[in-house]
Amino acid sequence: MALVIGHRAAAALAAENTLEGIKAAALCRADYVELDVRLSHDGELVLMHDESVDRTTNGRGPVEDLSLEELKALAVRDQTGRILENQRIATLKEAVNLAGELGIGLVVEMKEEGLEGLVAEALNGKKSIVASFYHSSLRELADISDLMTGIIISALPINPVALAVWAKATAIFPKRVNARLFKEAHQQNIAVFPWTINSQQEARWLLRLGADGLVTDDPCLIREAADLPAEATGKENCQYYPCHHFPDQDCTHCFCPLYPCKDEELGSYVRTKKGKRFWSCINCRLVHHKDVAAYLLQHPEATTTELKALQVSAGSKNDINEK
Repeated sequence: MALVIGHRAAAALAAENTLEGIKAAALCRADYVELDVRLSHDGELVLMHDESVDRTTNGRGPVEDLSLEELKALAVRDQTGRILENQRIATLKEAVNLAGELGIGLVVEMKEEGLEGLVAEALNGKKSIVASFYHSSLRELADISDLMTGIIISALPINPVALAVWAKATAIFPKRVNARLFKEAHQQNIAVFPWTINSQQEARWLLRLGADGLVTDDPCLIREAADLPAEATGKENCQYYPCHHFPDQDCTHCFCPLYPCKDEELGSYVRTKKGKRFWSCINCRLVHHKDVAAYLLQHPEATTTELKALQVSAGSKNDINEK
């Protein structure tokens, strides 16, 4: 079953990165909560997303310039900006203790480099994943601990799986995804947790594509989607491009894993009304043939030349595309 991970604890339900947020996520039956950590002036790991406390508290100044005592004197703000006088900035140690009591896991995002040793000590033996945009920090963490780790990516680089392998990570937290990412990651036993998913429609679609879990501001909402029975994607329910609805089509790849193949027999460059140039293969049906699709599942590195030859050998040369 796919995991539900509360973003910044449960940002839609409570003030972000707070103990109350962890409690709210647990009530929603979230599996994990994602928390951001930074270092105070006196060396304590505290829950804070931004470099400064300005947005999320009634104080001002960089986190790194404030001691734990000074940080604890501040009241936090909720998502509307309202000051909550009875809530204070939490430490990672407090979050670890509460998560243990509630039976919920932690995804700890290191917002700075140089936190590896402190994070490894704080999470030793705990149900946790350490994530970061600083992939070299994750690689270092893997060298000094047995903690699970995950790279965070906001774009979709050419080879995100290679980045994860280099970082010795066991997961990828992507903002953007395609079908190839799921397939290649799973071949390397790397989990994929897209973020930040706040609609059930998007959640169901990503789960069909193979998401191992979803990071969300509203874990109650996404818990409902994650608990639904797995739904296969086929021509009757695929509402996303490219879904061509050819007769007798077995819709195996709703997003072509070869895109953009730039094979001139299968597609061409076109321009939008605004003049943007992009590769279009709307009429291609190569990977929708059962024999080709089955082969591609077993050989994800296959080229269009190889797949077209396979189709020709099956006697269906004229069915490669319809233009």
